[in-house]
Amino acid sequence: MKPPEEKREIGSIPENERNQYVLQQYKKRIDYYWKSSRTNKNGYKYSRYLVIILGSLVTLITSLVASNVIYNWGLRDFFVILAPVLAATLTIIGGFSQNFHWGSAWREMVLTALELESVYHRLMLTPDEDRDPIAEMDQLHNLVLTEGTSFFDRLVGVSSNDEVLKLDALTKWVTKTKYTEEQESIKQQEK
Repeated sequence: MKPPEEKREIGSIPENERNQYVLQQYKKRIDYYWKSSRTNKNGYKYSRYLVIILGSLVTLITSLVASNVIYNWGLRDFFVILAPVLAATLTIIGGFSQNFHWGSAWREMVLTALELESVYHRLMLTPDEDRDPIAEMDQLHNLVLTEGTSFFDRLVGVSSNDEVLKLDALTKWVTKTKYTEEQESIKQQEK
């Protein structure tokens, strides 16, 4: 079993290790977004396949029952029961697909992973002395926060402009507070 990861603020990390820490954090987020995008892609694909297959089966079975073709096979009662069961299953799968937005979640997670990879590769090629680990962590937090906000907007929606303004204000406050705390922590260590 993997031991729990220690959470560290960037200000508590020795200066010579900060750049490597930032790269590790980017890599962790990139791996998370690719893994989550695969999960959403599978949910999207399989729910679409099932909707097509079940929809076709319901149509076929109800047509066969209505035409009395299966009456001679002795399976009429079975198919009479099977059609509404498949229709209910189709409705449930369609409901899950509509509520969880697997397709748009897949798209957003891929785009976020690609954006994080772009920044990660730029950081890998930038000499350590030209990097600003605190600003880089702020950028990481902002990218993740933006995707998270987008996710919840898709999932539960934002019902009014006031809520959008509150969400933006909260986002700015969290970013500013985190940056201020990290700056104060660095100043304390320098003393």
